[in-house]
Amino acid sequence: MIDGASYGLLAGLMVCGLVLLLVFGTAVHGWYALACACALAAFAGLNGFAQNALPSSSPAVPGASSALTALAAHWPAVALVLWTACRLQFGRQLLRLKDFAPRLDRIAQATLVVFAIATLYAAIETERLWTLRVVQALVVASTVVLAAGAVTVLRRLPWPATLLLAGAALLLAGISATPMSIWLDAAWVPRRINFAQAAVVAELVVFIAAIGVRLRTERALEVRTQQKVEDLGTDALTGATSRAGFESRGRDWLREGRPFSLMLADLNGFRRVNERHGRAGGDAVLAAMARRLRQQVRADDMVARLGGDEFAILLVGTPARQKLAEMAIRMLTAAARPVEHDGRLLAGGELNFGIASHPVDGETLENIMQAAERALRHCEQQRMGPAYAFAGELHE
Repeated sequence: MIDGASYGLLAGLMVCGLVLLLVFGTAVHGWYALACACALAAFAGLNGFAQNALPSSSPAVPGASSALTALAAHWPAVALVLWTACRLQFGRQLLRLKDFAPRLDRIAQATLVVFAIATLYAAIETERLWTLRVVQALVVASTVVLAAGAVTVLRRLPWPATLLLAGAALLLAGISATPMSIWLDAAWVPRRINFAQAAVVAELVVFIAAIGVRLRTERALEVRTQQKVEDLGTDALTGATSRAGFESRGRDWLREGRPFSLMLADLNGFRRVNERHGRAGGDAVLAAMARRLRQQVRADDMVARLGGDEFAILLVGTPARQKLAEMAIRMLTAAARPVEHDGRLLAGGELNFGIASHPVDGETLENIMQAAERALRHCEQQRMGPAYAFAGELHE
């Protein structure tokens, strides 16, 4: 029953890590899910091996029995080493050692080389007691590295670092309270409490709490930063002009009586990008779209992000429709190029444009925006034809 509860918790934590990985697409959640999976495999294998070590009344096939025994002796140990490595990688990402403690991060990377050697050792070593001793030494060494990193970044990441220290303390206490040979006894003792197994599960529970605290802290910081940047007229994510800056520039041009054209752009299929590549991939696509749009306009023109996947381009003057159509085609071509993100190429964006001009299509910014929006909706609804539409042509 105790083992079943542990397996259920580990499986639930693994699923939670996978969900976070799909939503946010960051490495820390992937390493957490892998750590849970390796811990689950290791404990299931070790406990199953201990149960299979009991004398059985049924006849055994010698060749098959020895093969299964050898397999059961090796793969749980390999899973333990991989759990330790994934745990160290998770701690590196959670504490951002590469940014805040580069020396400790290099030590952690060197430790990962030792883990690779230990994985080979666990795969071929037949003395299970020595294998567990090697795993225990690696766990203690990696915990010391993570604890030192947590102390180093405590001021920068107070709660994640504190929770990681608490999880490390639980793990070390559980290892210290568990006899080394608990899985090696020939006689299986029902309901025997394995403190090391319980400590691993407890540490992973604390780690998921640390992930939640970090997400909440980063989200609050992102909101504050974005608000400050937008107050200055810049979108924090893409570097384009914010909605507030766009509205301010448009009203200034209206007061000055300056003619201008407005191109509203909408990114098709952006929801699929977020679903497939996570939030980080979606952010990379949005930033690339803003950069490519800015490359197609003049210095006096403006590219703004209005929110979500919607952009607006303010063009000085009222160029002929042929010139605006050519500009839209150049933007479409630039946007369609693949976007590089995290070592992968993501599909580029498909844009639709709704185009309106002042003073032809409106005397106020709201009227011009509404005219461009109608043209954009018309463009999205038509199955054939160009990916841009002019508000004036709808009136005609």
